[in-house]
Amino acid sequence: MPKPLRVLLVEDSPDDAELVELELISGGFAPDIVRVETVAEMRRCLDRGGWDVVLSDYHLPAFGAEEALDMVLASGQDLPFIILSGMVRAEEAVKLMKRGAADFLDKAALARLVPAIEREIRDAVDRAQRREAQEQVRIMSMAVEQSPVAVMITDTKGIITYVNPCFCANTGYERHEVLGRTPNIVKGGDTPVEEYRQLWQTISSGNVWRGMFHNQRKDGSFYWDEASVSPVRDLSGKVSHFVGITLDMTERQLRDQELHKAVRHLTEANTELERFAYVASHDLQEPLRTLTSFTQLLDRRFHGDMDSEAKEYMAFIVDAAKRMHELINDLLAYSRVTGEGRGFARVALADVCAQALRNLKCSIDEAGALIMLGDLPDVVGDEVQLMQLFQNLIGNAIKFRRAGATPEIVVSAQHKAGEWLVSVRDNGIGILTTEQDIFEIFRRLHTHAEYPGTGVGLAVCKCIVQHHLGRIWVESKPGDGSTFFFTLPDTP
Repeated sequence: MPKPLRVLLVEDSPDDAELVELELISGGFAPDIVRVETVAEMRRCLDRGGWDVVLSDYHLPAFGAEEALDMVLASGQDLPFIILSGMVRAEEAVKLMKRGAADFLDKAALARLVPAIEREIRDAVDRAQRREAQEQVRIMSMAVEQSPVAVMITDTKGIITYVNPCFCANTGYERHEVLGRTPNIVKGGDTPVEEYRQLWQTISSGNVWRGMFHNQRKDGSFYWDEASVSPVRDLSGKVSHFVGITLDMTERQLRDQELHKAVRHLTEANTELERFAYVASHDLQEPLRTLTSFTQLLDRRFHGDMDSEAKEYMAFIVDAAKRMHELINDLLAYSRVTGEGRGFARVALADVCAQALRNLKCSIDEAGALIMLGDLPDVVGDEVQLMQLFQNLIGNAIKFRRAGATPEIVVSAQHKAGEWLVSVRDNGIGILTTEQDIFEIFRRLHTHAEYPGTGVGLAVCKCIVQHHLGRIWVESKPGDGSTFFFTLPDTP
C-alpha cells in the first residue's frame, strides 16, 4: 500500500516537478506535492505546516535553495531539506549542507531520491523521539528539584549519587557534603537495627519499602521522616539504583505524642473520677439509710404529738431522704456503665427488650400501656447494659404519658449503612424545643413535683450507646409524643 508523503517542492519547472512525482510514486509513495516559486508562497506553506520533506531546486528566478533553507530553519520545523539540481558546484552544495541541508541530488540521477527521503524521515522521527525523551527528562528533573519532599538516590551499595534541594533544606547538609557518602550521615540512632535490615532485604529483592525514620540533622537536632524506598531498574531489568522519598513528619509526630499524652491523662482522670463517684455513692448509702430509718421512726413515734407544721417538716425530710436515695442509686448505675469493661457477646435485642418489659411490668399494668415490638436484630454488645437501655427509654415513655390517653409505645429497628437504627416511639407529652442537652447528667426539663426522677436516666442511656460505638438522639413535638433513636454497629 503506498505510503502518504506531503512534499513542499521549491521548483519553477512543471516538467521537473512531474519527474519528481513519478519517481516518488514508483518508489512506493502516494505524494501530495505543493510546488512554490516565490518567498511569499513558501512562507504561507511553512505557516500551514504538516510537511514531511522539502525538495528544492538550487536556483529559481525569484529565489533559490539558500533562501528556502533559511526560511525552513527560521520556522523552527525539523524538516528534511534535500537539494535537487544539475547546475550547482560541489562546494556550494557542501556549504548548504553544512548549514542544515540533508542531502544534494542531481536531477539527472533521481534514483537516489526515494532512499534519501526514507533515510531522512527516519532520522527526523528519531530526532523527534529524542527531543521528546529529553523534554520528559527535563520536566522530571525540574519536578524532582522543585519537589516539596526530599529525594535521595543511591547506587546498589548505598552510596548517595543525588539529593534534591528539599533534602538539603531538611537535613542542613549541602549537596556536596552528602554525595559519595551513605544515608548513615543522617542516622539518628533510635531506629532499630532490625528495621534497617528489613529495609535492605525488601529493596534488594526488588520490592518497595515504606516506614518511618528517626533521623538527625547536621546541627544535631532530631526529626521524623516518613519514607518510601524503591528499586530502579536498568534497561536489562537489573536493579541499578535505589530512590528514597521522605516527608518530614516531625510536627505531626509531636502533635500525636501530645495527643496521646493528653488522652492518657484524660483516661486516667476519668477512671479516677468514675472510681470516686462509685465509692462516694456507695459510702453514702449507709448514713443515708440511717437517716431515713431514724426519721421514719421519729415520725411514727411522735406523729400524734406533732402539730401540722412539724408534720409538714417531717414529710419534707422523709421525701428528701427518699429522693437522695434514688439519686445515689442512679449515680451508682451511671458509674457502673462508665466504669465497667465486660466483654461483648452476641445478644438478641428481642430477648433483652422482653426482659426490660418484665422489669417494668408493674408500671405497664398501672398505666395500661400498649407495647408493640417490631423485628429486632441480634447485635454484639453487653446484654445487661442493653436491657437497661430499653428499660430506661420505655420507662420514660410510660412516665411522661399524656393524661387521659393510653400510652402506646412502638419499638422497631431497621438496617442502614452497616448499622442498626433502633427507635422507641411513644404518644406522650413530647419535649419542648430547647438548646439544653437532655442527655446531660442531672438535666431535668420538669420539676420533681411534676414528674419524679433524678435526671440521670438519659445520661445512662447515652453512656451505654457510646460504649457500644453508637449514637443517640430524639425527635419530638410537644403534645405529639417523642421518638428516641439510637444506633448499634452491625458487627459480624
